[in-house]
Amino acid sequence: ADYRMIKRGDRVLVGLSGGKDSLSLLKVLIKLRAQFGNSFDVGACTIEPGAAEYDPSPLKIHVPAMGVPYHYESQAIIEQAKESMNGRVSICAFCARMKRGTLYSVAQREG
Repeated sequence: ADYRMIKRGDRVLVGLSGGKDSLSLLKVLIKLRAQFGNSFDVGACTIEPGAAEYDPSPLKIHVPAMGVPYHYESQAIIEQAKESMNGRVSICAFCARMKRGTLYSVAQREG
């Protein structure tokens, strides 16, 4: 409340990886929303990038149980990186940029 980062009627979409940082942020925002009379909306979005070692699918059950809208987007980011990067930038930078674009698209689609 001191910094007025979230105002009445705002809609906040959390980019949710499933790690402790993003899950903690989501839980804090849910508590703040309740504390302030549900004056803003909170939702979450996970982007599954097509990496064999990363499986965020358990979030499909966990997050809706928290009582917030949840969007799970699959995008072949790893495959796109292999096809288009040619060693020019790090795969982490490429993946972050692609995920951010998908988050923006979800935010726009969902209002």
